[in-house]
Amino acid sequence: MIKKIYIFLFFALVAQIVTAQIEDEGIFLQNEVPKERVYLHVNSSLLLSGEKLLYKFYCLNSETNKLSELSKTGWVIFVNSDMQQVFKHKLQLQGGQSYSDFFIPSNLPSGAYKILAYTNWMLNADQNYFEQDVYVLNPYQSENKGFTLNDSQPPFPKNITAEKNTPNFNLKLNKTSFSTREQAIITLDGTSKIEGNFSVSVRRKNSLNKPELLNSTNFNELYKNIHWDFSDTLILPEVRGSLITGKVIRSDNQLIKNNLIISFPGQEHQLKIVSTDENGEFNFIIDQPVNKDEVLIQIANNKNDNYSIQLAQRPQPDLSSITFETPEIYEGVKEYILEKSINNQIENAYSATKADRTVFPGNKGYFFEEELEKFNLDDYTRFSEVTQTFVEIIENGRIKRNADGSNSILVRNKNTNGEFILPALLVVDGVVIQDHDKLISFEAERIESIGLLRSKFFFGPEIYQGVVVVKTKDGDFPEAFKDNSIKLQPINTTQNRKKYYNPDYQSENLERIPDYRYQLWWNPTGKFESEKDEFKFYTSDLTGEFEINLQGFTNNGNPISLKKYFKVE
Repeated sequence: MIKKIYIFLFFALVAQIVTAQIEDEGIFLQNEVPKERVYLHVNSSLLLSGEKLLYKFYCLNSETNKLSELSKTGWVIFVNSDMQQVFKHKLQLQGGQSYSDFFIPSNLPSGAYKILAYTNWMLNADQNYFEQDVYVLNPYQSENKGFTLNDSQPPFPKNITAEKNTPNFNLKLNKTSFSTREQAIITLDGTSKIEGNFSVSVRRKNSLNKPELLNSTNFNELYKNIHWDFSDTLILPEVRGSLITGKVIRSDNQLIKNNLIISFPGQEHQLKIVSTDENGEFNFIIDQPVNKDEVLIQIANNKNDNYSIQLAQRPQPDLSSITFETPEIYEGVKEYILEKSINNQIENAYSATKADRTVFPGNKGYFFEEELEKFNLDDYTRFSEVTQTFVEIIENGRIKRNADGSNSILVRNKNTNGEFILPALLVVDGVVIQDHDKLISFEAERIESIGLLRSKFFFGPEIYQGVVVVKTKDGDFPEAFKDNSIKLQPINTTQNRKKYYNPDYQSENLERIPDYRYQLWWNPTGKFESEKDEFKFYTSDLTGEFEINLQGFTNNGNPISLKKYFKVE
Protein backbone atom coordinates (compact mmCIF):
# COMPACT_ATOMS: atom_id res chain seq x y z
CA MET A 1 0.00 0.00 0.00
CA ILE A 2 2.82 2.41 0.90
CA LYS A 3 4.50 1.64 -2.43
CA LYS A 4 1.33 2.58 -4.34
CA ILE A 5 1.04 5.82 -2.39
CA TYR A 6 4.63 6.79 -3.27
CA ILE A 7 4.16 6.01 -6.96
CA PHE A 8 0.90 7.95 -7.04
CA LEU A 9 2.56 10.81 -5.21
CA PHE A 10 5.44 10.90 -7.69
CA PHE A 11 3.21 11.08 -10.77
CA ALA A 12 0.96 13.59 -9.08
CA LEU A 13 4.08 15.65 -8.40
CA VAL A 14 5.19 15.55 -12.05
CA ALA A 15 1.70 16.41 -13.27
CA GLN A 16 1.48 19.42 -10.98
CA ILE A 17 4.86 20.73 -12.08
CA VAL A 18 4.07 20.33 -15.79
CA THR A 19 0.65 21.94 -15.61
CA ALA A 20 1.86 24.73 -13.33
CA GLN A 21 -0.89 24.07 -10.81
CA ILE A 22 1.38 25.11 -7.97
CA GLU A 23 3.04 28.48 -7.58
CA ASP A 24 6.18 27.22 -5.93
CA GLU A 25 7.10 23.63 -6.71
CA GLY A 26 10.08 23.89 -4.36
CA ILE A 27 7.75 24.34 -1.38
CA PHE A 28 5.56 21.49 -2.60
CA LEU A 29 8.54 19.14 -2.89
CA GLN A 30 9.92 20.22 0.44
CA ASN A 31 6.67 19.49 2.21
CA GLU A 32 5.13 16.53 0.40
CA VAL A 33 7.82 14.12 -0.77
CA PRO A 34 9.73 12.20 1.94
CA LYS A 35 13.45 12.97 2.17
CA GLU A 36 16.00 10.16 2.28
CA ARG A 37 19.33 9.34 3.87
CA VAL A 38 21.60 6.34 3.46
CA TYR A 39 23.57 4.21 5.88
CA LEU A 40 26.21 1.69 4.79
CA HIS A 41 27.29 -1.15 7.04
CA VAL A 42 30.87 -1.86 5.92
CA ASN A 43 32.77 -4.96 7.04
CA SER A 44 36.08 -3.14 7.66
CA SER A 45 37.68 0.29 7.31
CA LEU A 46 41.13 -1.23 6.61
CA LEU A 47 41.63 -3.75 3.83
CA LEU A 48 44.67 -5.39 2.28
CA SER A 49 45.02 -6.34 -1.36
CA GLY A 50 43.20 -9.60 -1.97
CA GLU A 51 40.38 -8.87 0.49
CA LYS A 52 36.76 -7.91 -0.14
CA LEU A 53 35.08 -4.70 0.84
CA LEU A 54 31.58 -5.87 1.81
CA TYR A 55 28.70 -3.49 2.39
CA LYS A 56 24.97 -3.38 3.11
CA PHE A 57 22.97 -0.41 1.78
CA TYR A 58 20.12 0.96 3.92
CA CYS A 59 17.96 3.75 2.43
CA LEU A 60 15.92 5.44 5.16
CA ASN A 61 13.12 7.95 5.42
CA SER A 62 14.77 10.99 7.02
CA GLU A 63 11.81 11.72 9.27
CA THR A 64 10.75 8.27 10.45
CA ASN A 65 14.12 6.46 10.14
CA LYS A 66 12.19 3.56 8.62
CA LEU A 67 13.34 1.92 5.40
CA SER A 68 12.30 4.08 2.46
CA GLU A 69 9.95 2.77 -0.23
CA LEU A 70 10.55 5.79 -2.46
CA SER A 71 13.81 5.18 -4.37
CA LYS A 72 14.29 1.92 -6.25
CA THR A 73 17.91 2.59 -7.23
CA GLY A 74 20.91 3.28 -5.01
CA TRP A 75 24.45 4.31 -5.91
CA VAL A 76 27.79 3.52 -4.23
CA ILE A 77 31.13 4.97 -5.32
CA PHE A 78 34.66 4.36 -4.03
CA VAL A 79 37.01 7.31 -4.54
CA ASN A 80 40.71 7.87 -3.93
CA SER A 81 42.38 11.00 -2.58
CA ASP A 82 42.63 12.41 -6.13
CA MET A 83 38.81 12.25 -6.40
CA GLN A 84 39.04 9.47 -8.99
CA GLN A 85 36.36 6.78 -8.92
CA VAL A 86 37.78 3.30 -8.30
CA PHE A 87 34.36 1.74 -8.76
CA LYS A 88 30.75 2.79 -9.09
CA HIS A 89 27.99 0.37 -8.14
CA LYS A 90 24.36 0.65 -9.10
CA LEU A 91 22.01 -1.20 -6.77
CA GLN A 92 18.42 -2.30 -7.19
CA LEU A 93 16.71 -1.43 -3.91
CA GLN A 94 14.06 -3.74 -2.54
CA GLY A 95 12.29 -2.19 0.39
CA GLY A 96 15.10 0.34 0.73
CA GLN A 97 17.86 -2.29 0.93
CA SER A 98 20.59 -3.89 -1.13
CA TYR A 99 24.17 -5.10 -0.78
CA SER A 100 27.29 -5.87 -2.76
CA ASP A 101 31.08 -6.09 -2.52
CA PHE A 102 34.32 -5.04 -4.18
CA PHE A 103 37.50 -7.13 -4.43
CA ILE A 104 40.62 -5.08 -3.62
CA PRO A 105 42.98 -5.82 -6.55
CA SER A 106 46.77 -5.99 -6.31
CA ASN A 107 47.16 -2.93 -8.58
CA LEU A 108 45.18 -0.61 -6.30
CA PRO A 109 47.68 1.69 -4.54
CA SER A 110 47.87 2.01 -0.78
CA GLY A 111 46.25 5.08 0.66
CA ALA A 112 43.14 6.78 1.97
CA TYR A 113 39.83 6.17 0.22
CA LYS A 114 36.19 6.94 0.83
CA ILE A 115 33.08 4.90 0.13
CA LEU A 116 30.07 7.10 -0.61
CA ALA A 117 26.42 6.12 -0.97
CA TYR A 118 23.34 8.04 -2.09
CA THR A 119 20.12 8.03 -4.09
CA ASN A 120 19.26 10.40 -6.94
CA TRP A 121 16.69 12.11 -4.75
CA MET A 122 19.34 12.95 -2.12
CA LEU A 123 21.33 14.96 -4.69
CA ASN A 124 18.84 17.81 -4.34
CA ALA A 125 20.87 18.77 -1.25
CA ASP A 126 24.57 19.66 -1.17
CA GLN A 127 27.00 17.02 0.15
CA ASN A 128 24.02 14.78 0.89
CA TYR A 129 25.53 11.31 0.91
CA PHE A 130 26.85 8.69 3.27
CA GLU A 131 30.62 8.92 3.72
CA GLN A 132 32.97 6.36 5.30
CA ASP A 133 36.78 6.54 5.39
CA VAL A 134 38.55 3.37 4.27
CA TYR A 135 42.28 2.64 4.20
CA VAL A 136 43.77 0.29 1.60
CA LEU A 137 47.17 -1.30 2.25
CA ASN A 138 48.93 -2.87 -0.71
CA PRO A 139 51.87 -4.97 0.57
CA TYR A 140 52.94 -5.84 -2.98
CA GLN A 141 54.07 -2.30 -3.82
CA SER A 142 57.77 -1.51 -3.55
CA GLU A 143 56.91 1.90 -2.10
CA ASN A 144 53.77 2.59 -0.13
CA LYS A 145 53.54 6.31 -0.77
CA GLY A 146 49.94 6.35 0.38
CA PHE A 147 51.00 5.72 4.00
CA THR A 148 53.22 7.56 6.45
CA LEU A 149 55.60 5.26 8.31
CA ASN A 150 55.96 5.89 12.06
CA ASP A 151 58.09 4.23 14.70
CA SER A 152 55.28 4.11 17.24
CA GLN A 153 51.54 3.60 17.22
CA PRO A 154 49.79 6.84 16.11
CA PRO A 155 46.63 8.01 17.90
CA PHE A 156 43.35 6.63 16.65
CA PRO A 157 40.89 9.03 15.01
CA LYS A 158 38.15 10.53 17.13
CA ASN A 159 34.79 8.80 17.18
CA ILE A 160 31.57 10.44 16.13
CA THR A 161 29.40 10.88 19.22
CA ALA A 162 27.06 7.92 19.41
CA GLU A 163 23.34 8.36 19.82
CA LYS A 164 21.70 6.64 22.73
CA ASN A 165 20.73 3.10 21.86
CA THR A 166 19.25 0.80 24.47
CA PRO A 167 17.89 -2.21 22.64
CA ASN A 168 15.98 -4.76 24.66
CA PHE A 169 18.16 -7.57 23.44
CA ASN A 170 21.78 -8.62 23.13
CA LEU A 171 23.71 -11.11 21.06
CA LYS A 172 24.39 -14.44 22.68
CA LEU A 173 27.01 -17.01 21.64
CA ASN A 174 26.91 -20.69 22.48
CA LYS A 175 30.51 -20.32 23.79
CA THR A 176 33.02 -17.57 24.56
CA SER A 177 36.04 -19.49 23.28
CA PHE A 178 36.24 -21.78 20.27
CA SER A 179 38.73 -24.06 18.65
CA THR A 180 39.60 -23.85 14.96
CA ARG A 181 36.97 -25.03 12.48
CA GLU A 182 34.32 -25.16 15.21
CA GLN A 183 30.72 -24.12 14.77
CA ALA A 184 29.55 -20.96 16.50
CA ILE A 185 25.86 -20.17 17.00
CA ILE A 186 24.47 -16.65 17.48
CA THR A 187 21.07 -16.23 19.15
CA LEU A 188 19.21 -13.43 20.91
CA ASP A 189 19.34 -12.85 24.62
CA GLY A 190 16.61 -10.90 26.38
CA THR A 191 13.71 -10.90 23.94
CA SER A 192 11.45 -13.32 22.14
CA LYS A 193 10.95 -11.35 18.94
CA ILE A 194 12.47 -8.38 17.13
CA GLU A 195 11.23 -7.47 13.67
CA GLY A 196 13.61 -5.62 11.41
CA ASN A 197 16.43 -5.89 8.90
CA PHE A 198 20.02 -6.46 9.92
CA SER A 199 23.48 -7.23 8.57
CA VAL A 200 26.12 -9.21 10.47
CA SER A 201 29.89 -9.23 10.05
CA VAL A 202 32.21 -11.61 11.89
CA ARG A 203 35.85 -10.62 11.46
CA ARG A 204 39.20 -11.02 13.16
CA LYS A 205 40.37 -7.97 15.10
CA ASN A 206 43.76 -6.31 14.60
CA SER A 207 45.72 -3.48 16.18
CA LEU A 208 46.34 -1.51 12.98
CA ASN A 209 45.42 2.16 12.91
CA LYS A 210 42.22 2.57 10.93
CA PRO A 211 39.19 4.88 10.66
CA GLU A 212 36.31 4.35 13.04
CA LEU A 213 33.39 2.55 11.41
CA LEU A 214 30.11 4.44 11.51
CA ASN A 215 27.22 2.45 12.93
CA SER A 216 23.47 2.68 12.68
CA THR A 217 23.19 4.75 15.86
CA ASN A 218 25.66 7.53 15.04
CA PHE A 219 25.66 7.90 11.24
CA ASN A 220 22.94 10.60 11.41
CA GLU A 221 25.68 13.02 12.44
CA LEU A 222 26.62 13.11 8.75
CA TYR A 223 23.25 14.65 7.85
CA LYS A 224 22.66 17.12 10.67
CA ASN A 225 23.54 20.19 8.55
CA ILE A 226 21.99 19.04 5.27
CA HIS A 227 19.78 21.62 3.55
CA TRP A 228 17.51 20.57 0.70
CA ASP A 229 17.21 23.05 -2.16
CA PHE A 230 14.92 22.69 -5.18
CA SER A 231 15.36 26.23 -6.47
CA ASP A 232 18.02 25.37 -9.05
CA THR A 233 17.90 21.96 -10.75
CA LEU A 234 15.31 19.38 -9.80
CA ILE A 235 16.58 15.79 -9.70
CA LEU A 236 13.62 13.41 -9.61
CA PRO A 237 13.64 10.29 -7.43
CA GLU A 238 13.96 6.95 -9.22
CA VAL A 239 10.66 5.57 -7.95
CA ARG A 240 10.22 2.75 -10.48
CA GLY A 241 13.82 1.95 -11.36
CA SER A 242 16.85 3.51 -13.02
CA LEU A 243 15.92 6.53 -15.15
CA ILE A 244 17.78 6.85 -18.48
CA THR A 245 17.46 10.04 -20.54
CA GLY A 246 18.95 10.99 -23.89
CA LYS A 247 18.60 12.69 -27.25
CA VAL A 248 18.42 11.57 -30.89
CA ILE A 249 20.41 13.67 -33.39
CA ARG A 250 20.66 13.23 -37.15
CA SER A 251 24.05 13.38 -38.87
CA ASP A 252 23.10 16.82 -40.23
CA ASN A 253 22.46 17.93 -36.60
CA GLN A 254 18.71 18.04 -37.15
CA LEU A 255 16.62 16.74 -34.28
CA ILE A 256 14.47 13.70 -34.79
CA LYS A 257 10.97 13.28 -33.41
CA ASN A 258 10.02 9.63 -33.67
CA ASN A 259 9.45 6.42 -31.75
CA LEU A 260 12.47 4.54 -30.42
CA ILE A 261 12.80 0.81 -29.85
CA ILE A 262 14.73 0.00 -26.67
CA SER A 263 16.20 -3.51 -26.46
CA PHE A 264 18.47 -5.35 -24.04
CA PRO A 265 20.15 -8.45 -25.56
CA GLY A 266 18.82 -11.59 -23.89
CA GLN A 267 16.40 -9.61 -21.69
CA GLU A 268 12.97 -10.17 -23.20
CA HIS A 269 11.03 -8.53 -20.39
CA GLN A 270 12.87 -5.20 -20.89
CA LEU A 271 11.71 -4.59 -24.48
CA LYS A 272 10.26 -1.07 -24.77
CA ILE A 273 9.10 1.53 -27.30
CA VAL A 274 9.27 5.19 -26.26
CA SER A 275 8.60 8.47 -28.04
CA THR A 276 10.89 11.46 -28.41
CA ASP A 277 9.65 14.99 -27.89
CA GLU A 278 9.99 17.86 -30.37
CA ASN A 279 13.62 18.29 -29.28
CA GLY A 280 14.47 14.64 -29.93
CA GLU A 281 14.72 13.95 -26.21
CA PHE A 282 13.49 10.73 -24.62
CA ASN A 283 13.56 8.79 -21.38
CA PHE A 284 12.88 5.27 -20.21
CA ILE A 285 13.13 3.29 -17.00
CA ILE A 286 15.05 0.08 -16.34
CA ASP A 287 12.85 -1.52 -13.70
CA GLN A 288 14.40 -4.99 -13.61
CA PRO A 289 18.03 -6.21 -13.43
CA VAL A 290 19.82 -6.70 -16.75
CA ASN A 291 22.82 -8.95 -17.35
CA LYS A 292 24.68 -6.86 -19.93
CA ASP A 293 26.01 -3.32 -19.60
CA GLU A 294 24.61 -2.16 -22.92
CA VAL A 295 21.32 -1.07 -24.41
CA LEU A 296 20.42 -1.17 -28.12
CA ILE A 297 18.40 1.78 -29.45
CA GLN A 298 16.91 2.17 -32.93
CA ILE A 299 14.32 4.35 -34.63
CA ALA A 300 11.07 2.52 -35.35
CA ASN A 301 10.25 1.91 -39.02
CA ASN A 302 13.67 3.12 -40.05
CA LYS A 303 16.63 1.21 -41.52
CA ASN A 304 18.92 4.20 -42.07
CA ASP A 305 21.93 4.91 -39.87
CA ASN A 306 22.15 8.69 -40.33
CA TYR A 307 21.59 9.48 -36.66
CA SER A 308 23.28 9.15 -33.29
CA ILE A 309 22.13 8.61 -29.72
CA GLN A 310 23.45 10.73 -26.87
CA LEU A 311 22.63 9.51 -23.38
CA ALA A 312 22.63 12.22 -20.74
CA GLN A 313 25.22 12.16 -17.99
CA ARG A 314 23.85 10.99 -14.68
CA PRO A 315 23.71 13.52 -11.83
CA GLN A 316 26.78 13.28 -9.64
CA PRO A 317 27.32 14.11 -5.97
CA ASP A 318 29.28 17.23 -5.10
CA LEU A 319 32.61 16.04 -3.70
CA SER A 320 34.19 19.47 -3.33
CA SER A 321 34.16 19.40 0.47
CA ILE A 322 35.69 15.92 0.87
CA THR A 323 39.05 15.82 2.64
CA PHE A 324 41.53 12.99 3.13
CA GLU A 325 44.14 12.39 5.81
CA THR A 326 47.28 10.42 5.01
CA PRO A 327 47.09 7.09 6.87
CA GLU A 328 49.87 6.18 9.28
CA ILE A 329 51.40 2.80 9.83
CA TYR A 330 53.99 1.82 12.41
CA GLU A 331 57.03 -0.44 12.20
CA GLY A 332 55.76 -3.08 14.61
CA VAL A 333 53.06 -4.41 12.27
CA LYS A 334 55.31 -5.58 9.44
CA GLU A 335 55.15 -9.22 10.53
CA TYR A 336 51.38 -9.08 10.87
CA ILE A 337 51.00 -7.58 7.38
CA LEU A 338 53.35 -10.17 5.89
CA GLU A 339 51.46 -13.02 7.54
CA LYS A 340 48.08 -11.67 6.45
CA SER A 341 49.16 -11.07 2.86
CA ILE A 342 50.42 -14.67 2.62
CA ASN A 343 47.16 -15.97 4.09
CA ASN A 344 45.15 -13.87 1.63
CA GLN A 345 47.11 -15.34 -1.27
CA ILE A 346 46.39 -18.87 -0.02
CA GLU A 347 42.71 -18.07 0.34
CA ASN A 348 42.53 -16.61 -3.17
CA ALA A 349 44.35 -19.67 -4.57
CA TYR A 350 41.34 -21.72 -3.38
CA SER A 351 38.77 -19.17 -4.53
CA ALA A 352 37.10 -21.68 -6.86
CA THR A 353 36.37 -23.94 -3.90
CA LYS A 354 35.25 -21.06 -1.68
CA ALA A 355 33.46 -18.94 -4.24
CA ASP A 356 30.45 -16.83 -3.37
CA ARG A 357 27.38 -17.92 -5.33
CA THR A 358 25.93 -15.22 -7.58
CA VAL A 359 22.14 -15.17 -7.73
CA PHE A 360 21.38 -14.10 -11.29
CA PRO A 361 17.99 -12.50 -11.94
CA GLY A 362 15.55 -14.79 -13.67
CA ASN A 363 14.43 -13.95 -17.18
CA LYS A 364 10.71 -13.26 -16.91
CA GLY A 365 10.15 -13.58 -20.65
CA TYR A 366 7.91 -11.37 -22.73
CA PHE A 367 4.78 -9.96 -21.15
CA PHE A 368 2.84 -11.79 -23.90
CA GLU A 369 4.74 -15.06 -23.30
CA GLU A 370 1.65 -17.12 -22.43
CA GLU A 371 -0.01 -16.27 -25.75
CA LEU A 372 2.88 -17.44 -27.93
CA GLU A 373 2.59 -20.46 -30.20
CA LYS A 374 6.08 -21.81 -29.66
CA PHE A 375 7.96 -24.24 -31.91
CA ASN A 376 11.08 -25.87 -30.44
CA LEU A 377 12.90 -26.76 -33.66
CA ASP A 378 14.72 -29.78 -32.18
CA ASP A 379 11.30 -31.44 -31.87
CA TYR A 380 11.01 -31.47 -35.65
CA THR A 381 13.05 -32.52 -38.65
CA ARG A 382 15.69 -29.83 -39.03
CA PHE A 383 16.02 -27.79 -42.22
CA SER A 384 19.13 -25.91 -43.24
CA GLU A 385 17.31 -22.73 -44.27
CA VAL A 386 14.93 -20.48 -42.36
CA THR A 387 12.63 -20.27 -45.41
CA GLN A 388 12.19 -24.06 -45.44
CA THR A 389 11.66 -24.03 -41.69
CA PHE A 390 8.73 -21.63 -42.06
CA VAL A 391 7.21 -23.65 -44.89
CA GLU A 392 7.48 -27.04 -43.18
CA ILE A 393 7.21 -26.26 -39.45
CA ILE A 394 5.90 -22.78 -38.69
CA GLU A 395 2.43 -23.39 -40.04
CA ASN A 396 0.91 -20.04 -39.08
CA GLY A 397 3.85 -17.96 -40.25
CA ARG A 398 4.96 -17.16 -43.78
CA ILE A 399 7.64 -15.30 -45.70
CA LYS A 400 6.49 -12.78 -48.29
CA ARG A 401 8.59 -11.58 -51.22
CA ASN A 402 8.26 -7.80 -51.63
CA ALA A 403 8.32 -5.83 -54.88
CA ASP A 404 11.76 -4.41 -54.14
CA GLY A 405 13.27 -7.89 -53.73
CA SER A 406 13.33 -7.82 -49.93
CA ASN A 407 11.41 -10.23 -47.70
CA SER A 408 8.98 -9.79 -44.82
CA ILE A 409 7.77 -12.26 -42.22
CA LEU A 410 4.04 -12.33 -41.57
CA VAL A 411 1.80 -14.31 -39.24
CA ARG A 412 -1.76 -15.50 -39.75
CA ASN A 413 -4.40 -13.77 -37.70
CA LYS A 414 -5.98 -16.20 -35.22
CA ASN A 415 -9.15 -14.15 -35.65
CA THR A 416 -10.63 -15.34 -38.95
CA ASN A 417 -12.13 -11.91 -39.52
CA GLY A 418 -9.37 -10.39 -41.62
CA GLU A 419 -5.91 -11.61 -42.67
CA PHE A 420 -2.74 -9.79 -41.60
CA ILE A 421 -1.04 -8.15 -44.59
CA LEU A 422 1.69 -6.14 -42.83
CA PRO A 423 5.03 -7.46 -41.51
CA ALA A 424 5.05 -8.77 -37.96
CA LEU A 425 7.29 -7.40 -35.23
CA LEU A 426 10.42 -9.58 -35.33
CA VAL A 427 12.34 -10.03 -32.07
CA VAL A 428 15.57 -12.06 -31.83
CA ASP A 429 17.03 -12.73 -28.35
CA GLY A 430 15.14 -9.75 -26.95
CA VAL A 431 16.19 -7.33 -29.73
CA VAL A 432 13.85 -6.01 -32.43
CA ILE A 433 15.07 -6.72 -35.98
CA GLN A 434 13.51 -4.42 -38.58
CA ASP A 435 15.35 -5.97 -41.54
CA HIS A 436 13.66 -9.39 -41.82
CA ASP A 437 16.17 -10.54 -44.44
CA LYS A 438 18.75 -10.85 -41.66
CA LEU A 439 16.77 -13.70 -40.10
CA ILE A 440 16.02 -15.34 -43.44
CA SER A 441 19.75 -15.52 -44.26
CA PHE A 442 20.65 -16.74 -40.76
CA GLU A 443 21.71 -20.37 -40.17
CA ALA A 444 18.58 -22.27 -39.13
CA GLU A 445 20.60 -24.80 -37.08
CA ARG A 446 21.56 -21.97 -34.68
CA ILE A 447 17.91 -21.28 -33.84
CA GLU A 448 16.43 -22.94 -30.77
CA SER A 449 12.78 -21.87 -31.05
CA ILE A 450 10.36 -19.66 -32.95
CA GLY A 451 7.19 -18.30 -31.35
CA LEU A 452 4.21 -16.55 -32.90
CA LEU A 453 1.79 -14.04 -31.42
CA ARG A 454 -1.19 -14.17 -33.79
CA SER A 455 -3.05 -11.03 -32.78
CA LYS A 456 -2.69 -7.29 -33.09
CA PHE A 457 0.03 -6.11 -30.78
CA PHE A 458 -0.20 -2.64 -29.21
CA PHE A 459 3.35 -1.88 -28.21
CA GLY A 460 3.71 1.60 -26.74
CA PRO A 461 2.73 4.05 -29.49
CA GLU A 462 3.18 1.43 -32.24
CA ILE A 463 0.72 -1.21 -33.54
CA TYR A 464 1.92 -4.45 -35.14
CA GLN A 465 0.11 -7.25 -36.93
CA GLY A 466 1.48 -10.06 -34.83
CA VAL A 467 4.91 -10.85 -33.39
CA VAL A 468 7.59 -13.39 -34.32
CA VAL A 469 9.88 -14.27 -31.42
CA VAL A 470 13.16 -16.07 -32.19
CA LYS A 471 15.52 -17.49 -29.60
CA THR A 472 18.95 -18.61 -30.73
CA LYS A 473 20.77 -21.49 -29.07
CA ASP A 474 23.34 -19.20 -27.49
CA GLY A 475 20.74 -16.55 -26.63
CA ASP A 476 23.29 -13.77 -27.00
CA PHE A 477 21.96 -11.85 -30.04
CA PRO A 478 24.47 -12.90 -32.73
CA GLU A 479 26.63 -10.40 -34.61
CA ALA A 480 24.86 -11.31 -37.85
CA PHE A 481 21.84 -9.24 -36.78
CA LYS A 482 23.73 -6.10 -35.83
CA ASP A 483 24.07 -3.14 -38.19
CA ASN A 484 24.73 0.60 -38.00
CA SER A 485 21.03 1.46 -37.68
CA ILE A 486 21.06 -0.14 -34.21
CA LYS A 487 22.95 2.11 -31.81
CA LEU A 488 24.71 0.50 -28.88
CA GLN A 489 25.01 2.55 -25.70
CA PRO A 490 26.83 1.57 -22.48
CA ILE A 491 24.83 1.67 -19.25
CA ASN A 492 25.41 0.85 -15.60
CA THR A 493 23.98 -2.51 -14.61
CA THR A 494 22.79 -3.27 -11.11
CA GLN A 495 24.93 -5.50 -8.91
CA ASN A 496 23.76 -9.10 -8.73
CA ARG A 497 22.83 -10.52 -5.36
CA LYS A 498 25.10 -13.15 -3.83
CA LYS A 499 25.02 -15.91 -1.32
CA TYR A 500 28.32 -15.48 0.49
CA TYR A 501 30.57 -18.45 1.19
CA ASN A 502 30.08 -20.09 4.57
CA PRO A 503 31.76 -23.52 4.99
CA ASP A 504 29.96 -26.39 6.68
CA TYR A 505 32.55 -28.67 8.23
CA GLN A 506 29.89 -31.14 9.34
CA SER A 507 28.57 -31.95 5.88
CA GLU A 508 31.46 -31.00 3.54
CA ASN A 509 34.77 -32.79 3.11
CA LEU A 510 37.15 -29.84 3.53
CA GLU A 511 39.91 -31.56 5.47
CA ARG A 512 42.60 -30.87 2.89
CA ILE A 513 41.49 -27.32 2.09
CA PRO A 514 43.37 -24.65 4.09
CA ASP A 515 41.18 -22.08 5.83
CA TYR A 516 42.76 -18.70 6.54
CA ARG A 517 39.61 -16.60 6.52
CA TYR A 518 39.83 -13.32 8.44
CA GLN A 519 36.24 -12.59 7.48
CA LEU A 520 34.53 -15.59 9.04
CA TRP A 521 31.02 -14.65 8.02
CA TRP A 522 29.02 -11.95 6.27
CA ASN A 523 25.22 -11.98 6.22
CA PRO A 524 23.61 -8.86 4.71
CA THR A 525 20.04 -10.19 5.03
CA GLY A 526 19.84 -11.19 8.69
CA LYS A 527 16.54 -11.36 10.55
CA PHE A 528 15.62 -12.19 14.13
CA GLU A 529 11.88 -12.77 14.17
CA SER A 530 11.52 -15.40 16.88
CA GLU A 531 13.47 -16.72 19.83
CA LYS A 532 14.29 -19.83 17.78
CA ASP A 533 16.11 -17.92 15.04
CA GLU A 534 19.86 -18.43 15.05
CA PHE A 535 22.88 -17.76 12.88
CA LYS A 536 25.60 -20.36 12.37
CA PHE A 537 29.14 -20.02 11.10
CA TYR A 538 32.48 -21.82 11.46
CA THR A 539 35.79 -20.53 12.71
CA SER A 540 38.82 -20.85 10.44
CA ASP A 541 42.39 -22.06 11.04
CA LEU A 542 43.28 -18.64 12.47
CA THR A 543 43.43 -18.00 16.20
CA GLY A 544 42.97 -14.71 18.02
CA GLU A 545 40.13 -12.38 18.96
CA PHE A 546 37.14 -11.92 16.67
CA GLU A 547 34.34 -9.38 16.57
CA ILE A 548 30.67 -9.88 15.76
CA ASN A 549 29.23 -6.62 14.43
CA LEU A 550 25.45 -6.41 13.90
CA GLN A 551 23.90 -3.28 12.40
CA GLY A 552 20.39 -2.54 11.21
CA PHE A 553 16.98 -1.08 11.91
CA THR A 554 13.75 -2.36 13.37
CA ASN A 555 10.53 -2.03 11.41
CA ASN A 556 9.69 0.93 13.64
CA GLY A 557 12.86 2.75 12.61
CA ASN A 558 14.91 2.10 15.75
CA PRO A 559 18.64 1.68 14.99
CA ILE A 560 20.31 -1.43 16.37
CA SER A 561 24.09 -1.60 16.78
CA LEU A 562 25.55 -4.54 18.67
CA LYS A 563 29.04 -5.97 19.05
CA LYS A 564 30.26 -9.12 20.72
CA TYR A 565 33.73 -10.64 20.98
CA PHE A 566 35.05 -14.16 21.23
CA LYS A 567 38.36 -15.98 21.02
CA VAL A 568 39.65 -18.81 18.86
CA GLU A 569 42.42 -20.79 20.51
